[in-house]
Parts: sequence; structure tokens; C-alpha cells
Amino acid sequence: MLAQLAAITGSEFDHERAKVAIQNARQTADDPLSQLVSAAAEVYMRVSPIRQPLAEVIWQAHHDTPVVIWHAVESRWIVITFAGWFRLRIAEGEHPEQRLSISRTELVRMLGLNRIDETVEAGIVHPERPAHGMSSHSGHHATEHDHISPVRRFFGLLKAEKQDIRTLLIFSIFAGILYLAAPLAVDAVVSNLAFGGQQQPYVQALIVLSIALFACLALQAIVTGFQYYISDIIQRRIFVRTASDLAYRLPRVKAEALDDVHAPELVNRFLDVVTVQKSTALLLLDGVNLAFSTLIGMLLLAFFHPVLLLFTGVMLVLIVLIIWLLGRGAVDTSIEESRMKYDLVNWYEEIAHFPFLFKGPGGYGMAYDRANQLASDYVSARSRHFRVLMRQIAGLLTLQVFAAAALLVVGGWLVISQQITLGQLVASELIMTTIVASLSKLGKKLEAWYDAMAAMDKLGHVVDLEIEREDGEQPTRREGGAEIIAKGLSFGYAVDAPLFDGRSFTIRPGARAAVVGPHGSGASSLLDILFGLRQPTGGFVSIDGLDLRSWYLEALREQVQLLRRDEIVDATVIENLRLGRPDIGMDEIRQALTRVGLLDDLLHRPDGLNLRLKIGGAPLSGNQRTRLLLARALVQRPRLLLIDELLDGLDNASFAQLSAAILDPSLPWTVVLTTRDHDVTRSCDQIIEISPCRLTDGTSSISETQRIESN
Repeated sequence: MLAQLAAITGSEFDHERAKVAIQNARQTADDPLSQLVSAAAEVYMRVSPIRQPLAEVIWQAHHDTPVVIWHAVESRWIVITFAGWFRLRIAEGEHPEQRLSISRTELVRMLGLNRIDETVEAGIVHPERPAHGMSSHSGHHATEHDHISPVRRFFGLLKAEKQDIRTLLIFSIFAGILYLAAPLAVDAVVSNLAFGGQQQPYVQALIVLSIALFACLALQAIVTGFQYYISDIIQRRIFVRTASDLAYRLPRVKAEALDDVHAPELVNRFLDVVTVQKSTALLLLDGVNLAFSTLIGMLLLAFFHPVLLLFTGVMLVLIVLIIWLLGRGAVDTSIEESRMKYDLVNWYEEIAHFPFLFKGPGGYGMAYDRANQLASDYVSARSRHFRVLMRQIAGLLTLQVFAAAALLVVGGWLVISQQITLGQLVASELIMTTIVASLSKLGKKLEAWYDAMAAMDKLGHVVDLEIEREDGEQPTRREGGAEIIAKGLSFGYAVDAPLFDGRSFTIRPGARAAVVGPHGSGASSLLDILFGLRQPTGGFVSIDGLDLRSWYLEALREQVQLLRRDEIVDATVIENLRLGRPDIGMDEIRQALTRVGLLDDLLHRPDGLNLRLKIGGAPLSGNQRTRLLLARALVQRPRLLLIDELLDGLDNASFAQLSAAILDPSLPWTVVLTTRDHDVTRSCDQIIEISPCRLTDGTSSISETQRIESN
């Protein structure tokens, strides 16, 4: 079933991974739909369960979205791949092309229902990584250009749209054929005039030709309208698939992949999806129509006379040479131009991020001078790219001039020698005029292509960020706090510069442990390891007896929560507490806010708990933000709570209230916090002391103290 859905949605599929996913799903869910939802999540698909009348379920498939329905009688899944106005297509077998067409009435009988408005349980299937076709799959350093080519990325992105693109190409061929109606009609009219046709029959023929021409051009207009509609559908899908893909990837990016980049600036590259949309539409509409119209027009010229066949052949060869030879280096210079643009955007972001810094001595000048230099670099890069583009445009314009003049000479000679008719000459000139006009516009299409390649390169920097592993075990959630055992634990950001090295410690279930040490000692990095963000360079850590490397990270983070300052998103207070968990009720939220002393402050505001917060927590004060984060932990109820210096620097009253709320021994969790505050340390019953490694003698860096007795 999973293989079938992966084939239909175009998702990646790993049989071994699917087997593990099915085993885990059977342990955590009972009914078939819940098992499918759980298993699909581990193989890059999302199944959204719904309970609706069958008629509404079928409507979901109108949007080319697969829908699965459990057939309880036959104990099997029925997959609706598409719903038309009269017929449905359901999948047969694992291959996506194996489809069975049935009516709605037949589906009702197949499911053993009486009416189409009876309620059924179903699932809407979406790929988790719908833009994986443009990813290198292996990841790379986000500032280098050693990833796969933009051309491969572009066609990988469009692979999911092949059915609509195929339809659009058929329409383009049809429109190109209809386009010939005008020159053929002119040929007929001129030929009749040249041979001196009688007035009455000629008028009748002219009326018939005019009606036929009108019908052909009207049909061409209708076909072109359908092309625009299909193109717009493709544009929407490109945007949605890229947005969905990044929404899946970004929360799962490895911490190491972001160590050397400015993540917010890097994500700005998503905006290049708009360039991809517009360029794709231009290429699929004007570019494809231009190509087919040119080819069909040249083919018609070839039918007029063999000399014209040779003429069109030479034209095609020259067009290919101009595009290929004169355009060498165009993609690279376009990518360089795009990179310079983002360098300038990055500088503006820095100015906006540190506004007070640039208000100081020399700040105005520094902001302007750096922006001026980056703008100058962009102009230079743009000039280099335009030189390549101008070579192609000059070549095409030159070809345009010579082609128009040459056809007149060749066609005139053929008419004089009575090898073609005058009407064929006029038709040939009309066709060549259209082709020549198309050549003059080809430069714009080439620029759109290069812009699309630069945009794909920039999107590639985001989708190629290496994501965390997505395999592992999902142990059953235990009661009470988690147990942590570390053996020979070592970690460092560089191999030759460890932060701590080779020590062991144990944190029993329900303990309140403080990790203490000077700045740069690695205390925060230890929390990263416990949260699964980073891997130790030596030794191992186990949680509840299972090696951290064997945990399925999503399952781990359902039981472990990490709190750091100002990790508040642009959303309401309620949304910041729930973090996407609708099962958390308002009673729990109010109790948690009361416990941390924040409820009354929020209720006195006009919007109450619906107060919308900015990124970082504004308009709340620093103290209120700390309380909000701790309230989040209370409603999320993890078994292991990691707090990174959140309790440091509080006034005595706030610390007394918040430490009682979080470190209360009756709460069923284990707390590990980093601190340099002695009051916080005294509130804990276990100390893990970290001191910087001394590389000269490789001495130990972690020592453990059980319970600090207060004086």
C-alpha cells in the first residue's frame, strides 16, 4: 500500500524503511487508518484523516489529490487517484499507470454502502517532500556551488507536472497547425487573383475562406486560452510544492548544516520560486508556441519547394549554433548575478537586525559604503551576464535580417522560374515574417531561461541542506521522568578542539540536574546532544536505556523539550503554547499560565490570550517571555525538560515562583538545566560541572556532584 501511494504521489520510497514504519505503526495504532497515518509519516508522505460523506470525500480527489478509503468488508484499501465529473479512477496494483475507471454508483456498491452521502473514514495523501526532484539528496555546504546542475533541478521539479505539460504541448502543436490557416488562406486568395478568377465564384470562395479562417483563428484563441489556464495551474503547483517541501525540510535540517550560514538570509532564496513560476510560464507558453509555430511554418515552406526545404534546414542549424555557441557561460554569469543580489540583501538584513549599531559613530558611512560596494559588484556581474546575452541577441537579429532578405530573393527567383506560385511566395513571406519576428523575441525567452536557472541554483542551496536522520526506534512512552546515562562522552565543533572529553555521568529519573561551567565550556552543546540536535564525537548517551543514536528523533522529541531564550514565533499566546497540538485544552493553558504568574498580565491586555506576539516575544517583557516559555513546558508535559540558562538573572520573587513551578519534585519529569547562577544551582539535587578542556594534557572536563547542601 505504501509503495502504491509513493508511486502515485511521486514520493521517494525505501522498502526497508517502509517495513520498519509498518512495524512501528502496528505498535502505536490500532485501526487501519491510524496505522497508515503513522507509517506514511516515516516514508515521506502525509495522510490527513477525514470523516465525511462519501460524496465529499470523492470531491477531494477532484484536485488531483489521492484519497484512500478502507474497505472494511474486504479488509483492503481503495485508492481514488482522480475524480472527474462522471467517472473516477482508482489504482490497481503498485504501478501508478494501472488505473480502473468506475462510476460513483459502482464505488458505492464496491464499498458496500447504500447511498453516496453515507459517512466514511478516509485519508487525503500528500507527499512530504514534493520538490525532492530538484534536490541533490546528499546535501552540501550551503554556500558552495558543487551541487547538481540547475538544468537537472529544473526538469526534476517539472517532472511532477509531466501530465499537464504533455497536454500543454499537444495544445501548442494544435495551435501551431491552426496558425497556418492565415498564410494558406492568403495563398488561396492571391492564387485566385493571379489567375484572374470570375467575380461571382471568387466572391463566394472568398466568403468561404473567410468563414473557415475565422473558425480556425477562433479555435486557436480557445486553445491558447486553455494553455494559459494550464500554465497557471502549473505555476500554483510549483509554488505550493516548493513551499510544502521547505516546510518539511527546514524543521529537520541538521544543526551542523546551519553552523556556517545565516539561516534567515538563506531562507530568502525561497522567493526565487516566483522567478521559477514566471519563467516556466513564459517558456511553456511563448517559448513552446514559438518553437512549434516556427517548426510547423518551416515544414510548410519545405512542402512548397525543395529549395525552401534546404533554406529552412540552414535556418534551424544557424539558430541552434547561435543559442549554443554564443550562449556559453550565460548560466554561470546569471548565477553570479543572483549571488551578488543576495549579498546585498544580506547586508540590508544586517543593518535592519542591528539598527542601533549603525546609528553610532561611522555607522551611517559604513552602511552606505558597504551597500554601494555590493551594488557595484552586482552591476559588474549583470554586465558580464548581459554581454553573453547580447551576443545571442545580436546573432539572432543578424539572422533575422539575412533570412528575410534571402527568402525574398530565393522566393522571387522560384516565382520567376515558375517553380512556385505567387500565392505561395506571399504565404512564404507571411510565414517568414512571423518566424523572423519570433526570432527577435527569442532573446527575452533566453533571458527567462537563464533567470530560471539562477533561481533553481538558489533554491537548491535550501533544499540541499542536509536533514536529520529519519529512522530509529519508537519506544513506548513510560511514566515519570527519563533516565540519562552518558559513558565516555566527548564533543567538539572541531576535531582538534574538544569542549569536553571522555567523562561519564548518570541522571536518575525525576532528578533536577544543573550543568554548570564558564562560557564556552560546552554546557549548551550538552543540551543539544540530549535533544538529538548534535552527535557526540566520542562515547554515547542513552535515554531510558536506549542509545540516543537509535531513537527515532520525532519520537524522542515527543518526550524531550528544549527551552531557550526568546524562542517565540509570530503567533498568538495560545498558538505559542500549543505548538501545533490541538489536544492541549484551554483549561491546561490557563492552569499553566496561572502557575507561572502570567495569566493576569495577559488578561489585562485588550486581546487577552489571543495577543499576537512578534518573533522573539514582543510586546512582552523579558521576564514575561521567560514565564511564557516555562508555561509552554507545563502544557507540553515532556518527560525530560532541558532549560538553557532561562532561570538565570531573575529577581528573587520571580525565581522563587518559577523554580517552584518547574522544579517541584511532584512534577513527573527530569529537568536538566544550564546555569551560572548559584541560586539556581542550589535548587537542584545534582550537579554536572563542565570546565574547558586543556588540550595540552587532555584532562577530564566533566565531574559530577550529587546534591549541594545549602548553608
